[in-house]
Order: sequence, then structure tokens, then C-alpha cells
Amino acid sequence: MGRSSHPARLVAGAMLALGCAWLVAGGCAGPKRLPSVETSPRPRPGVEPAVEAAPSTVPAQELPAHPVAPPIPWLEPAEPLRLLGVGLLEDRPTLEMRAEGAAWVRDADSGHTLAALEAGEPLTCRRSGEDVSWEAGGESGRVRSVALQPIDPGFLVSAPGGSYRGDFLVIATPRGHGLTLVNNVELEDYLKGVVPWEIGRHDVSKFDALCAQAVAARTYTVARIGSRQARGFDLYATVMDQVYKGAANEDARCNEAIAETAPLVLRHAGREIEAYYSACCGGSSCAVSEVWPKPDLPYLRQIADKSSSSGEAWCAGSPYYHWRETWSAKALERILQRTLPDYVDYMAQGGGAWAGVSFTPSRGGSAGRPGALREIAIKRRTPSGRVAELAVVMAAGTYHVRGDRVRWVLTPSSGNPNILRSALFELEVVRDDERLREVSVRGRGFGHGIGLCQTGALGMAAGGQSWRDILAHYYPGATLDAVTRQER
Repeated sequence: MGRSSHPARLVAGAMLALGCAWLVAGGCAGPKRLPSVETSPRPRPGVEPAVEAAPSTVPAQELPAHPVAPPIPWLEPAEPLRLLGVGLLEDRPTLEMRAEGAAWVRDADSGHTLAALEAGEPLTCRRSGEDVSWEAGGESGRVRSVALQPIDPGFLVSAPGGSYRGDFLVIATPRGHGLTLVNNVELEDYLKGVVPWEIGRHDVSKFDALCAQAVAARTYTVARIGSRQARGFDLYATVMDQVYKGAANEDARCNEAIAETAPLVLRHAGREIEAYYSACCGGSSCAVSEVWPKPDLPYLRQIADKSSSSGEAWCAGSPYYHWRETWSAKALERILQRTLPDYVDYMAQGGGAWAGVSFTPSRGGSAGRPGALREIAIKRRTPSGRVAELAVVMAAGTYHVRGDRVRWVLTPSSGNPNILRSALFELEVVRDDERLREVSVRGRGFGHGIGLCQTGALGMAAGGQSWRDILAHYYPGATLDAVTRQER
């Protein structure tokens, strides 16, 4: 293992692991707090060490089922409270990273300094067995994991895909052959790279919707930390969790909304809620069991998402409130050859009891080889009007497609979007005599429809509703409370 030719003095003690007392059972995932730096080989004048202040606190306040919530006492700006690891890239043969200012390259397990870099100098990593081989600043070596840490925490780090606040961590991809790049970042800085990409950028009339989104995203994050620990990080940077694009094109108004609501999260029965949200509910949100093979939750209910005064859906202004998708019978048949076997496999891995029988064969038919399309029909609907069961009759037999998986089965021919916009739709079948010629769906909404409707929140904000009212509407019975400080 190479050592830096630049002497440096570290604060006493090895690297501190991220405190895990607040995680759900299963332990701590990837991020680690690197030791702070007393001196640097290239000191910058005027830079003082960051000081952590005591966390702000606010009493828990229950959000009523009706859209009128009590005021929250004023909160002083909160210091960053959580460190999390976001998986940016997985199973890459090589990775090249930089920092916009002077930075340390460190052994992430021990905290030992391996090299010191000038602004813009690269750190290059490759997989070497179960270790990471690195080259930086004329030095090289091999360790279990490597960190790139800016000396001034205000400096960004960059890699293919963008620039980010915080540090980089490089590990050997678990059960893979390449490297995984993790961005270790404070919670509030992470939200700056999430909120504008999830709900968009809007004028001041929609500010309360941005605040509601910030609370929902903060809650989702804290509740999900540790859920991806087997992969070496906490959350994906994609729609698998929340879209996160780092420091690229941050939005000042979204940042203001994040600061306005810090450090609040939503809780129920003493725990952070599953704060699901989607782009457009189509006029009605839904319960969890309508969509996924999971139990219902008391704060995620079917809600008529409409103004009490006008009767119009809050999300009626969305371009996806009404939509249509059409396939020729042959085009849909080609799609079903792939999506129906995938559906049967998916349900066999854990959704069988929820969905019941996924496939009924006809005279020796195999679920893996659907054959010709014969018929398609909606058999059952959920209380919110979404498709509960879609029967797809193929030459091999009948596929019973349940819940939100209809969106993965009826994928648009264009591939944009890559799954059907929602399961809230009507089906139209056109025939030439007895032969299928065309299949269409006329739908409403975009997404699963559980929890906060982003377009609905924007409509509520424009109509004068506060962010507390918005959260009370979409998560009835939840409480607002402050994130607790992790032990460092």
C-alpha cells in the first residue's frame, strides 16, 4: 500500500463509524464519518473548521385528517443531522474522481491519509480482487475501500455523472466484478439534489408545495436509510428511491423550502412514516394494498383529491391527468412475450399470496412462452378505481396480472415512459370480426398514486393551502416532529 509523501497530522483517533442506534434492525450501511483535518498541506486562508451546534427540537404535533393543521413553533436553522450514503454508480471497471479544491485520498477503513491532491487532480480506482487499487498524486496502493475528502467541505467532488457535495467512497461492488461509487453526504445537502428533480422548479405561488415535498423526501430518506446496506450504501440515486443529481442545477427556492422545514419529518406511532409520493394521482390517491403486496398503513389511505369548493381534482392541471396509449395487436403481442414471463417470475419471488394464481395454463402451455394474444380484459378494480386484476389470454394460457404490475406488463411501444403511466385506466379493444386488431387504454394520473400527489400539492399551494395543510391532506394522522441527531 502506497503512502503519501506529504506529511499530515490527523485529529487523534481512527475513523468514526456512522452511528446506527436510529436504524431499523439490520445494522449500519456504507457511510462513514472521516476524521476532521487539523492541518492541510496547502492551507487556504480564512477557512475555519465546521462546528456542530446542538440540534433544534420541536414538540410532535399531530396532523389532522382534515386539511387544517396547527402552526409549528419557529425553528432556528438546523445543523446537518444525518450522514447517508447514496449509490451513484455500480459495478464499474474503473472510476476517476476529482475535487474542485485540495483534497485527501484516504483509506476509508482506517482513516489513514494515502495521498494529498491539488484542485482538479484525479483519483483513479480499479478493482483488484476484493480490494480497490488506487492512483493519485504520484502515489498508488491497494486497500479495501478508498475515500476522496475535500479539505474544505465547501468544495465539491465530481465523477462521471455530475458534481456532488460531501465525500466519495469507492468500494468493491458486493457480488459484482467492478467498483461502486458512493456519495457520503449530509441529509439536508442530499435533499438539495432531490427536491427540484422530484417536484420541479416553481414560482413563489407554489412554495408551500415545495415545502411539503421537502418534508416528504426528508421523511422517506430517514425511514429508508440502511435499506440498501447489502449493496454498500443507503439509497439509490434513481427512481428506485428518489432521483438525486447532486449539486447540479440546485434551485434556490427549493433550497429555501428545505431550510424552512428543517429538521421536520412525519412520524406515526413513534416511527418515520413510509412517505410515498407520485407525480399525479388522477383525482384519487390509494391504499398500499391496491398497488403492492404489502399491508395497508393508517396514514396512507384512499383520498378523493379534490377541492371542496370547486369539486375539481387538485391535479387536474397536470398534462398527465388524462392520457391515452394505443398498440396494434401484433405490437402488444411482441411486448407481452417479454413482460408476461417477467411478471410470473416477479410474483413467484414474493407476491404470490397477495396476487393468487398468476398463470392458468391451457393444455400444456408454459408461462415462459406466452404465444399469440387471444384476449385482454379488466376483471376487478380497487376501491380507488385502479385495475386490481387484468386477465391476459394468450395461446399458452391466462395470465392474471395484479395491482401496479399491470404497468410493467402493458409497456408503451415507444418506450417513453418505460412503463404505463398509471393503473387507473379504461380498456378499449378493437376487433375485425373475432380477431384482435388494436388495444387502447384511456388513463388518468402518473405513478402509483400512494401518498402525496405532487401535482395535487402544487394545485393546493396555488389555491392558498399551507404546506402543513398539504401534508395533513395526503398523510392523515401522521405527526410532524424533528429528526433526532445521530451519534457520531
